[in-house]
Formats: sequence, structure tokens, C-alpha cells
Amino acid sequence: DYVMWDSSENFKIHITAGRLVGAFHWDRSDNPLDPHLGWKAEGQLVPTGILGDEQLVYLKAQGKLSGYLPLPLFNDVLAGQLHVGSILGGSLPQVPAADRFFAGGGGSVRGYPYQSIGPHYADNTPVGGLSLVEASLEYRHRFGTSPFGGVIFVDAGSLGHAITPDFGRAKVSAGVGLRYSLGFAPIRLDVATPLEKASSTSQPAFQLYLSIGQSF
Repeated sequence: DYVMWDSSENFKIHITAGRLVGAFHWDRSDNPLDPHLGWKAEGQLVPTGILGDEQLVYLKAQGKLSGYLPLPLFNDVLAGQLHVGSILGGSLPQVPAADRFFAGGGGSVRGYPYQSIGPHYADNTPVGGLSLVEASLEYRHRFGTSPFGGVIFVDAGSLGHAITPDFGRAKVSAGVGLRYSLGFAPIRLDVATPLEKASSTSQPAFQLYLSIGQSF
């Protein structure tokens, strides 16, 4: 982020924050949108420095690993994914909200509203965390030679205010899904519910997701 202002005749630039991004992505699956065999791995390192009245240097690191095991006898696939992340060198609330980890929603722990896992401020805004662990397991079935398929799945996730997640507050959900193959990718419809009683009446009993391609 940069702040620029005019001083007499010259423009000056004041650096308030700077960051570098390093990332990798390996895809050894047979189909990026509908994998049946293989694995995927990706990671990211983002060192960030904040200058100004309060100075802070921290490193945000995260990685994902997905695997796919075909079960030819039943025309099925067993799929799993693990996502871990940690912010080193920062603390709450020093680390900006945009850089924190959040959990809940279609790309995270299905069944929970978007970014709803973890503590919230008084106005119900999620606080976020300095560490994250998410895991998903899916059993994917194809109904014979038809374009239709079904899925049953379990998701879990946990945030932490330190460099390691608080597994005592982990959230788990389960659900079922319907797939319709378009040839290159399936249309995905998932219904998921949290596996614990809602802490407030504002949390719905289930969540519905519609997209193209498998969830991971």
C-alpha cells in the first residue's frame, strides 16, 4: 500500500505496507475439474511488513493437499483434502483482518454460514484467526453410465488465536450432494448441516451450494 502527496513541487511516496508473495501449485490428477485419480498440492508464503505508528512484520503460510483414490468395482472415488495455515510473528488485533484466516462456507466447512466459525465481535463481525486447519472427506458415486452421481461428505475446521489452531473448538459438518456430468465437469449441488446445535437462532439448520466442478 502506498500514500502519495504533493509537497511544494514534488510528489513523495510513503510506504505504509509491503509484501512479497511466493506460491506453488502441482496438479497430478487426471482431471482438474472432476478428478478420479492422483493428487494436488499447493502452497503460499506471504511475508508482510507494516510501517507507521505501529510496526509489524509477519509471515502468512498455508498449504493444501488433495488426494483421489478410484474404486473401480463400484465406479466410485474416495477424495480427501487437508488445508493448514499459520501466521508467524503477528498477533491479534495487530494483523489486519484482510490477512487473517476465516472458516465456514462453500469453500471451507460446508453447513456453516460464510466465515461464521470462530469468535465474533459485538456487531457479529467474525474476528478471524492466526491459524487454521480444515479437512474434507468425500465418497463420490456415479450411477452406472448415466450422467448423474451422488456424494456424501464430512467437513471439519478449526481456527486459533495463536500459531496453532484450537482443536477444542473444531466444527464438523456433514452432507450429501448431487452431480450431473457435463462431460468436462459436473454441476454440483450440495446440502450440508452442522453436527452440533446452533448457538443462536440466526444460524440456519442447513446450507445449500450450487457450482460447477467438484468441491476440490
